[in-house]
Amino acid sequence: MSGSIVCGVDGSADSERALEVAAQLANRLGSKLVLAHVGELAHVPYAAAAPFGGMAGRITVAEEIEVQEEAGRRLLDQVARDADLTDVERKLEFGSPAEALADLADEEEAELIVVGSRGRGAFTAAFLGSVSSSLVGIARCPVLIVPHGVANAR
Repeated sequence: MSGSIVCGVDGSADSERALEVAAQLANRLGSKLVLAHVGELAHVPYAAAAPFGGMAGRITVAEEIEVQEEAGRRLLDQVARDADLTDVERKLEFGSPAEALADLADEEEAELIVVGSRGRGAFTAAFLGSVSSSLVGIARCPVLIVPHGVANAR
């Protein structure tokens, strides 16, 4: 495998486990590892400031994007640092997480996407949906879903 591996992270313990697996695979296969975070923006202007009320508390969509970009960059840097990954590409995207990860994998010509699983039961996942199950349906490369509790099984 000479292509890349895209690993979606969100700061959760499940995504940390997925990153461990993705990093091991990338190392063993000689693949480039792409660390990806997808931010979701509020769909209503000023929605982030609604709880604060008044004109002084309102922020624009552009300001919200700026705040989300900074938070996403910090998250990617922290996750890479915590995993002791120095030679990893970081990508910050916005939108629907499953769609953004699938599109990024296309752009990177990835051979694999790795994500964590929240460990929800089948009924809850079917009712609420999940990034991992959505990604399996739309990705144009294989998707590896690292199950909840994988670190405990080793």
